[in-house]
Amino acid sequence: MRSFPLPLGVKDSVEAAGDGLAMPVVTAICPVIGMLATGVRLDVHGTVRGLNLIAYIAGDFASGKGSIDPIVSAWTAEVKELDRMYLMQEDEWRAKKRAAKNKKEQPEEPKLPIRLLTLNNTVANLAERLANTEERHAFSFTPEADTVAQKWRSAMSDFSVMLRQAYDGTCYEREARSADAVTVHIDRLLWNVTMCGTPDALYRVVNNYTDGFQSRLAIARTPDNTYAPLADNPRVMTDAQRERIRQVAHLLPLMSGNVALPKLEERGRQWLERIRLETMMNDDKVRARQRFRVCVTAQRMTCCLMLCHVAERLIRAHGVASAEKQLKQRPELWVEMLQKTQAGKLLELYDVIADSLLDNALYFFRTRIENAFQSRDYAGTADRQRAGKNDSIYGRLDATFTLEQAMQQTVAMKGVEVNRNQIYQMLKNWKSQRLIELVASGRYRKLKEF
Repeated sequence: MRSFPLPLGVKDSVEAAGDGLAMPVVTAICPVIGMLATGVRLDVHGTVRGLNLIAYIAGDFASGKGSIDPIVSAWTAEVKELDRMYLMQEDEWRAKKRAAKNKKEQPEEPKLPIRLLTLNNTVANLAERLANTEERHAFSFTPEADTVAQKWRSAMSDFSVMLRQAYDGTCYEREARSADAVTVHIDRLLWNVTMCGTPDALYRVVNNYTDGFQSRLAIARTPDNTYAPLADNPRVMTDAQRERIRQVAHLLPLMSGNVALPKLEERGRQWLERIRLETMMNDDKVRARQRFRVCVTAQRMTCCLMLCHVAERLIRAHGVASAEKQLKQRPELWVEMLQKTQAGKLLELYDVIADSLLDNALYFFRTRIENAFQSRDYAGTADRQRAGKNDSIYGRLDATFTLEQAMQQTVAMKGVEVNRNQIYQMLKNWKSQRLIELVASGRYRKLKEF
């Protein structure tokens, strides 16, 4: 990625962490950029949706993931200041509620549009926060994905469903019968998330490989620094870098509307076709299926970088104050400028991002996905099958059979892990249900045919 001209803010983020962490940094900040540019909706394959992104930065301990935390903080500084004001109002309400504990008149709970949400939370609290964002993106960041694995351990299915619906920008509803319990109805769930953690934590966060959550995840890997020497001057974000990030982040919320980027769309279709042909020739079904959502995610991420490029051009041409004025006076200005960014290295960056996302998804999940789809528990996509007599162990046995024959047919149906105690129990159940009878030592006769 070093050979690509990164826009203002993004370049500063990469420089603050080091070139070796370029892809993890870009992957981590794109959900933040999508949250800031909450009014932008991109047309991908004819479907218009927001820049909804979920990222996971995977790396061993002490691999540099910690440098992403101050970068994310720089991008979210203005939103954090606004949230701090809302949290103060909420604290005041809590104090009034405690003071009026035994009074008839209770202070009304405020509905505050807090947008930076902690993942160390419950399903109900998070759903309530997301319902109050006034149709703007919320954002969650955790430098330790084990927070998610521990807090949501018993509700990981709820976490997965919420993030899947957030990626798609679809409605989210949660109903409760109790008047005191949380009930929410969200027309479009807008929630971007960035998580950092070890590969081990990744497998605790993503523990289902057929429900679509994994394919919606943008994954980046930190480089292997096991034998790297300690740098004489470790990278630290400077005030100048933080200020340039702040300037770009300040302009992104002023861009709002639907946009179609035909050249980026064509680039995505070309990439899809290339991967399709490669996977078909190699009979690689897992890679072929992964490409669909990778293409969408990569287009959203590339659009985020292009928006930063538009902000950079405006800042360099007019300064931050005048750029803000221009965007307010001419609401379509950013769209016109965005169309012109679909060229050169910035457009080529799409392939780099898409290839990286696909490679990392396969690196972490290929074997697990293959095993999941081959599992006997997976329903698959085949047409409905009508069971015949030979589709059960009972049906495969002759009218009279021995214990050994029952063992053989059970192993054929269930696998070699079957033991004799299981066979004895199965035959005992059949006898109690009058399906078989014992006719001689170790020999049985079937009493029913299906």
